[in-house]
Amino acid sequence: MLKKQYRITDKKVYDRAYRGGKRISGRYLIVFMRENEMPGSRFGFVTSKKTGKAVTRNLVKRRLRALVQQELPQMKGNYDVVIVARYNIKEAEFAALKKDFLIVMRKAGLC
Repeated sequence: MLKKQYRITDKKVYDRAYRGGKRISGRYLIVFMRENEMPGSRFGFVTSKKTGKAVTRNLVKRRLRALVQQELPQMKGNYDVVIVARYNIKEAEFAALKKDFLIVMRKAGLC
């Protein structure tokens, strides 16, 4: 589980990232990022009902949190990052999801 200091919990932060942030798209993910005043990056995860039922959505979020936790030591900058799962993410193997995640993070300049 991500520590509290690395999580976005406030709706206003999500809205700011959506409205004023940079958008990077991948095969399974869409990432919105915006600089923050914190000492490190924070992450939020969004899955819609198009992804599947609650069990599937929770599985997707757990996978995304695990990827962030694995790559957190290599991440640079101070950003609020909102990771939105696309509807086709449920079909992805973990290895393919990790590859797409790393590609998107490199495009964003976070890794």
